Amino acid sequence: MKTKDMTLIAIMIGILIICSQLALPIGPVPITLQTLAVLVIGYLLTPKNAVMTTLLYLVLGLIGFPIFSNFTGGLQAVLLPSFGFALAFIPATYLQAKYLNKHSSFKVRNLVIAGFINTAVTYCMGLTYMAFILNVYLESQLNFMGVLFAGFFPFILGDIIKLTLAITVAKRLYPILQRKISAI
Repeated sequence: MKTKDMTLIAIMIGILIICSQLALPIGPVPITLQTLAVLVIGYLLTPKNAVMTTLLYLVLGLIGFPIFSNFTGGLQAVLLPSFGFALAFIPATYLQAKYLNKHSSFKVRNLVIAGFINTAVTYCMGLTYMAFILNVYLESQLNFMGVLFAGFFPFILGDIIKLTLAITVAKRLYPILQRKISAI
C-alpha cells in the first residue's frame, strides 16, 4: 500500500471518529455525523481504501478504543441497537465507491446515485440489525412500523441534508486531492 493511500485512510478514520462524537442521543440510535463522514469516504476513496477505512474504524472500536458514538467502544458494542449501522458502513462505502469507479464521472447525477446506494445499504443493514437486537436480545416486541419510527423516520431528513453536504464537500475536495496526490 502506498504512503498516500495510508495517509488518506488515516485522515478519513480521524474524520469518522470526530463525526461519531458529534451525537444527539434521541433513542436506541443517536443522531450523529457519521453518515456524513461515511458518504465523503465513499466519494473520495477507492473501493479498497473505503473498505479499509471503515473496517479499521470498526476494528479499533471493537478492540476498545472509545471511538463509537458517545465515546463508546469494546466488544459489548455489538449488542447495541446502533451497531448494525456501523457494520453497514463497510459494504455501503465499498458499493458507493465501486459505483463511482464504474461510472468514472463526478457528475452530480452519479454522486446522488452513489450516495443513495450508500444510504440504502446502511439503512437496510442497520434497521435489520436494530430490529434483531431490540426484539430478540432486548425483547422489545417492536413491529415493522415501530422499527421505522425508532431507526428511520427521525433520521431520513437529516440524511438527505448530509447527502447534499457530502456531495458539496466531495465536489470541492476531489479535484484538490487528485492534483495533490498525483504530485506525490
